[in-house]
Amino acid sequence: MKSLSRGLDLLDAFAARPRRHFNELAAATGIPRSSLYRFLALLASRGFLRQDPLTGEYSPGAVLYRLGSTGAWLGELRQAARSVMPRLVDKIGESLYLYVREGATRVCVEALEGTRGTIRHAIKPGSVFPLHAGSSGKAILAFLPDDERAVLLARLPLTRLGPGSITRRSELRAEVERIRRQGWAYGEEELASGAWAVAVPVFDKGRVCVASLVVAGPMIRLERERLPEYARLLRAAVADLTRAI
Repeated sequence: MKSLSRGLDLLDAFAARPRRHFNELAAATGIPRSSLYRFLALLASRGFLRQDPLTGEYSPGAVLYRLGSTGAWLGELRQAARSVMPRLVDKIGESLYLYVREGATRVCVEALEGTRGTIRHAIKPGSVFPLHAGSSGKAILAFLPDDERAVLLARLPLTRLGPGSITRRSELRAEVERIRRQGWAYGEEELASGAWAVAVPVFDKGRVCVASLVVAGPMIRLERERLPEYARLLRAAVADLTRAI
């Protein structure tokens, strides 16, 4: 029971602030450092926590996102998204996703399947992807604070996940600048073959980019002339969403 109690104390430490360094966790929980290392390793291996490979910070993992227990702000964001996304699917017809930043990655916390055709884009809540690949990640990356964005652009591992993944830093930097000027991100086959996506950033009350709202569909149904329209509809939905939280 003592070990269980310590594990719960450790998870509870993320309620006040969802990103913590090891020393902060040691001070907040009082768990001996040797035991804390073991607890963190176990919780990370089971998906309850994740460690940012760039900053070393720990944050709630995909399991906790699926359980919806990563803080009041996320609960409010998800609840607002659930009211906004169905109306947007009615207008666009393709699948919608809400992604939240998690260190150098983003995690899908809400998903709503599209209604167009028999072939549909589908990603499950709890799925985790890097920031450099896919419009949802690029939309978050582009609008992070300048110092954080600079560190990530210099250090992110540019792994190829799909035929359209960006794997050169110069190309990623140029793409990020374009997204910042345009206000929305677009990608083709960056995570997997046969899919496209448009994404816009979501900011918290402090004007920090914490998430992105995304529409995605199969390449066989891509209508390039509608991409700016999708971006406009996504931005309007985000405005409704953020007013509600």
